[in-house]
Amino acid sequence: GYCIVHILETMKTYSEEDGLTEEAIVTKLRTCRYHHLFLHASLRNNASGTCRWGEFGEGGLLWGECRGRPFEWFDGNPVAHLLSKVRELYGLDQEVSFRNVSVSSEKRPRPLHLGTATQIGALPTEGIPSLLKVLFPSNCTGLPVLYVRDLLLNPPSFEIASAIQATCKHMSNVTCSIPDFTCLSSAKLVKLLESKEVNHIEFCRIKNVVDEILQMYQNPELHHILQLLLKPTWLATGLSIEFESLVNECGWISDKIGETISLDGEKDQKLNSSTVIPSDFFEAMESPWKGRVKRIHAEEAFAAVEKAADDLSRVVTEDFLPIVARVKATTAPLGGPKGEISCVLVDEICRGTETAKGTCIAGSIIENLDEIGCLGIVSTHLHGIFSLSLDTKNTVFKAMGTEEIDGETKTTWKLIDGICKESLAFETARAEGIPENIIERAQELYSSLNGKDAYLEKDVRKVNQEVESEPIFNEITNGIKITSVHSRSKRETGMEKLQKEVVSAITKIYQEKLIDHFMPSEILQTAEINFVTVASREQPPPSTIGASSVYVLFQPDKKLYVGQTDDLEGRVRAHRAKEGNVSFLYIIVPGKSIACQLETLLINQLPHEG
Repeated sequence: GYCIVHILETMKTYSEEDGLTEEAIVTKLRTCRYHHLFLHASLRNNASGTCRWGEFGEGGLLWGECRGRPFEWFDGNPVAHLLSKVRELYGLDQEVSFRNVSVSSEKRPRPLHLGTATQIGALPTEGIPSLLKVLFPSNCTGLPVLYVRDLLLNPPSFEIASAIQATCKHMSNVTCSIPDFTCLSSAKLVKLLESKEVNHIEFCRIKNVVDEILQMYQNPELHHILQLLLKPTWLATGLSIEFESLVNECGWISDKIGETISLDGEKDQKLNSSTVIPSDFFEAMESPWKGRVKRIHAEEAFAAVEKAADDLSRVVTEDFLPIVARVKATTAPLGGPKGEISCVLVDEICRGTETAKGTCIAGSIIENLDEIGCLGIVSTHLHGIFSLSLDTKNTVFKAMGTEEIDGETKTTWKLIDGICKESLAFETARAEGIPENIIERAQELYSSLNGKDAYLEKDVRKVNQEVESEPIFNEITNGIKITSVHSRSKRETGMEKLQKEVVSAITKIYQEKLIDHFMPSEILQTAEINFVTVASREQPPPSTIGASSVYVLFQPDKKLYVGQTDDLEGRVRAHRAKEGNVSFLYIIVPGKSIACQLETLLINQLPHEG
């Protein structure tokens, strides 16, 4: 038969396949990608005894395929000559070695006939739909399709085929979530690594691949599947590796990459910000390089950038803004052109009411004056105002300067930067003739509070918590929105706690309502509810295909999306295309009717569960 030699320069590998029919050779030429084609001189010696290859019968099909392509003739030992030619073409040293990844053709079925491959659409043929497009879902493209097409055109040995079949059988029965199975072109990856052009995105993809292998190794349901996959992997790569060695190397690679690149969720590389400089400036200057490698590897660069940002902010605040404010103050009349307030002087704002509420009213007034660009000075002894989360851009805090003279605090009548929570109350009381015993007792009471208005601080914290409460909408498939209010402190707890709370709430609702309606009361106590949590880079198992399920999607803004479907994978794929790689949990239920009922119950009952 015929023999074909493949040489992959980027991977430094070569393989030989012999015993092939003419149709098999033509099929391989039509399906594989190559830059150079070489034909051995022995092809000219056909059965007709003529050197005009392909003119009479044998070799005609192959000649017809090759004559329309650029090729070169060569003679001698095929492997040695071609390797030498590749080194010459790509400028490689003669000492560069290539690894033999040939797989023995013994016990392998014959490749498909060219006519058969054409009729089933395995080879692109006009007017004939591709079998692979019919069998695979629409989102399955690229490397997986090429792999399965190669299996169809060149069936593996019985041992390899059995391993692939067993893998598919086990995968269809798993109940846990499965990895996302990141696909990478090994040739492209090797080329980038050799040229040292791999960026943090490619390193993240490499880490995803090895982490998925480790996930399968650690999961009891997926462990055996990982072992089965080693055989077809050997067929595809020609690289035989021990199972434990693969796992150990993957763990080492994952740790090394994790120590170097910055992963999602790390918060030590936030963009700088300033109240006086637009955020777009920092976005343009820092986003192209931050979040690539861990900060520990570029601490000097980060420190230099942060110092520059602080210096810039200080220059703008101390030099530029005062000039602008002074120009506005000297040119603007008292009152704007439309009668609005442009200048105010307020002494002891909102002091004549209950302290906590007066503090909040004062804060609201200051925010409003700041928003309209009003100039002015506001004095207050409501120290709780400094603890409020005020939304201001131009307001600055000033304090009256003081100095100690002969043990007494004296004012300098100068405004200085900063916050002052002290006062000259005792000195003023003494100057106004208040009896000394009353002042001394007042000082004792003040000392018992450690100089802090403890009750006010407590009230202000309570007010802050109330102000920072925000609604969370549970969006559902029919467009209804159910509102539930959670404090910010609660929303800042981990996602795992939120998932546990949701599981507990769904379990309670399911047992009390749905099972009571659709299952006999005698099996209510033994009914088992199996929740499956699927992380951001995982997929639901194949066992969910065609099964009715109810799912809860955890969106990045901590909102919950409740839905039901018979196509969980497709629904999740649609959500992730819109929301990103969100996590979710689901429960398989017996039938579409129960799924709809449970979805409605969750929509109505989850808000009551908090």
